[in-house]
Amino acid sequence: MVAQTKFYKLGDEHSAQEWGSIVATLAHGRKMGERVVEQTYLDTFDWAACRAGITIITENDGALSLHLMEDGKRGKYPNCLPVEKTPVWPSDIPAGKMQNKLAKLAGLRSFMALAQVKSEQIILAVEDKKGRVRVRLIVECNFQRPAPRRKMIELGCRLRIECLAGYEKDFAKTWPIFEGLTASSQQEHFNLIMSNAGKTPKDYTSKLNIKLERDMRSDEALKTILLDQLIKIECTLEGTMKNIDTEFLHDLRVAVRRSRSALSRMKGVLPQTMQDRFSQELQWIGSITTPVRDLDVYMLDFPKYRAQLSVEQQENLQPLYEFLCSQHKMARTQLIKEIESRRFKDFLVKWRTYLEKPVPQRPTALAAILPVGGVADKRIWKTYRRVMTEGKAIGPQTPAEALHDMRKTCKKLRYLLEFFVSLYPSEQVTALVKSLKGLQQNLGDFQDLDVQAEALNDYSTQMMSAGENRPQVFMSMGVLVEGFMRRKVEVREEFYERFGAFASPEVELEFRKLSGHEKKKKVTVKA
Repeated sequence: MVAQTKFYKLGDEHSAQEWGSIVATLAHGRKMGERVVEQTYLDTFDWAACRAGITIITENDGALSLHLMEDGKRGKYPNCLPVEKTPVWPSDIPAGKMQNKLAKLAGLRSFMALAQVKSEQIILAVEDKKGRVRVRLIVECNFQRPAPRRKMIELGCRLRIECLAGYEKDFAKTWPIFEGLTASSQQEHFNLIMSNAGKTPKDYTSKLNIKLERDMRSDEALKTILLDQLIKIECTLEGTMKNIDTEFLHDLRVAVRRSRSALSRMKGVLPQTMQDRFSQELQWIGSITTPVRDLDVYMLDFPKYRAQLSVEQQENLQPLYEFLCSQHKMARTQLIKEIESRRFKDFLVKWRTYLEKPVPQRPTALAAILPVGGVADKRIWKTYRRVMTEGKAIGPQTPAEALHDMRKTCKKLRYLLEFFVSLYPSEQVTALVKSLKGLQQNLGDFQDLDVQAEALNDYSTQMMSAGENRPQVFMSMGVLVEGFMRRKVEVREEFYERFGAFASPEVELEFRKLSGHEKKKKVTVKA
């Protein structure tokens, strides 16, 4: 296993074979062989591996293997494993530490092929007296085909020095020999390859990173937020259409929800006619994407459903999965039809045109020209107070709808904090978001259990109408519903503890400090 790696550029004053001889002589190494490797560079759509400083590469030299390359010291997981095919999902990788590492990075994302490279390699080794390899040196000459039927691009030669685990002292003696060469890095190499392929590493993330100034006009700030979310919607459309992974649709829906929340929480900043018009279209997009997303969630959670049942009951649940698959296929067909519709395309064009249009010098919206810092302070405080009011009103007999409404208000507060994080000390906002997460998780779990129980009852009715008549199938589904309802009672009981933590004086004080609503100390004047 490789414990550490260093990279150096090799100039064109020598051929690869000459560099191989020079490296071998300087390092007192032995040539182990040569090989030509076809490499495929992989990552998730949101560049999860790149952000972690890891390059994922499949190499084919007659046998297929998966390699993880990093600069400097690496984690305690294999850098190379044989694989049967280029992995699309972490589950395609042999079980073990490498799979665990990549599964944690990727989450629900799939791996996508980013670029193809041909690597001609001369492999050298520094050995001990018993012939055991202690340090591996690879002279690489790399060529990239940026696109099909395009001329290969020379990436130049480089030297890769790998420290094998347990031989760190030998590595420490070897690499300084090459300090006269120009140091390079795997990240630099990766960036060059991506540039040739027309890609920009880390150009997409579902997270918010919007830069605003407190004295910025509110309408300009709101347009900046909304344009950022429109770009995310546009970026996720192709992946949603091709069903590459479920996160494309999830991110699209999050961007739509954020856009709707920004419009509703920042009323009076844009003209009412514009707000009403685009809010209606965003609501429509939310509605047309809901069926597929709901089915995505049920299918992703299906293994959890099975795990709640006995072995016999698990077998009886298979018709439900088949029903979900058929419904998912029909829902996706309808979703693609809606995305390709004139209404959807017109929305994208008109929404972008409006958001990119300069703000008017004489706006009709009352709060348009107000500095966004003050507006953000007021809207955050107002939404926080609304969460508190709704939470205090919830008791044992309160209808479930009240908890669902509070979940939406909490989400709006979270979005406001994230929209305007650049206006405040980041550590202060991070702490407040963290305090809100526990409450959000509880309310989200309650909502999910409520919806899932209702959905299973609906599915059983639809399955009966479609001809399913085996009692054991519906009995197994009934056991799941009963489990959801029991857990729903438990989650509701947990609400009071979660809300109590959020409603603490300490959290209130932090919201007051953030929004400029600190209580004024009473001053007593002596007579």
